[in-house]
Amino acid sequence: MSSPHRVAVVGGAGVWGRRYMRAYADRPDCRIVALVDRAAGRRDAFARHFGAESVYDDVAAMLADQVPDIVSLVLPVAVSPGVVMTCARAGVRVVSCEKPIATSLQEADEMIRICRACGTMLGCSTAYWEGRHLLATARYLLDEKPLGRITAASIPAGVEREVAGAGCVAFSLLALFTGMTPAWVEGHALPSWERYTWPTDVAACEIDSGVYGRIGMSEGVVCDIPDPSVHPLTSYCPLSVTFEEGRLWLQNYRNPVIIRGWGPASAPLWLHRHWEDGGVLVPPAVARLVHALETGEPVICDCDDMRRAHEVAIALKQSAHDGNRRVDLPLVDRSARILPHAHRLHGGDRVGWENTHYEKPPDLEASGV
Repeated sequence: MSSPHRVAVVGGAGVWGRRYMRAYADRPDCRIVALVDRAAGRRDAFARHFGAESVYDDVAAMLADQVPDIVSLVLPVAVSPGVVMTCARAGVRVVSCEKPIATSLQEADEMIRICRACGTMLGCSTAYWEGRHLLATARYLLDEKPLGRITAASIPAGVEREVAGAGCVAFSLLALFTGMTPAWVEGHALPSWERYTWPTDVAACEIDSGVYGRIGMSEGVVCDIPDPSVHPLTSYCPLSVTFEEGRLWLQNYRNPVIIRGWGPASAPLWLHRHWEDGGVLVPPAVARLVHALETGEPVICDCDDMRRAHEVAIALKQSAHDGNRRVDLPLVDRSARILPHAHRLHGGDRVGWENTHYEKPPDLEASGV
């Protein structure tokens, strides 16, 4: 039997970092050789609980001692791109980061360039957390075409708060289930969520918010993003795809719903033979990173996927700022950016946990581990 893969989690004492710690600790083919986090009390407690072999305050100290095979970064977006590039230059083979991939397209471009030059595979882990069996279902619908060709798509849940946060997830799922790339957008901005705080010296089109509008895909399919004031959310559905002979709906952390046919002859299409039981949230994301390391294949939901999703988010805000005009993709101006809410930009330890979704720092008891 080969030696276990050497893994580090940077930001492993955070709300989602602890989930990565648990997912890696549950895998017999992985050793957690390092937990990197400046929150020393939580870090040391989590390291003991999950069996991390070493702890560090920063990535530079870790890389001076050792270069893991896989590094999962669960960091605020203000620092994540720089740490990605530092890991790549040090020779880490697989790196993952969270959404959004960066603030500006220029920064995302440079991350991808450095990783490719260094032979590092970069993935963005959170995009495919939204449902079970996504990859096998998408492959079946696109390759075997049991419902015919795609005619339309929508994001029924809308993008009510964060186009650069949850919006990027929906845009990645749209590309996955259509097999198409975005070609243009038309956007309308929604008011920023009252709990969020923003810098005062940036343009309105650079501040994250909800949006509605349309995304035109590469083969002529149009995806509608509904206006929540007209179509209020009744149940969470991050994507619907309409085919010639049926329709698919994704559900949050549940099996997709697929109906074949129309009218009284329509019926569910069961795909159990195509579904693998990989679970939801972090364990399947970790499995994809391990698969990339072992096979040399690109990480599923790679850096290009999330860069395109981020570009859609930026373009929707630009369109809204410019009278809802159509904006073609890819964007020429690579300095274009979106600043997410302060907790995504700087993290709960810096901005105060009361200003996040989570109210307080994570602890082992609350994590359910």
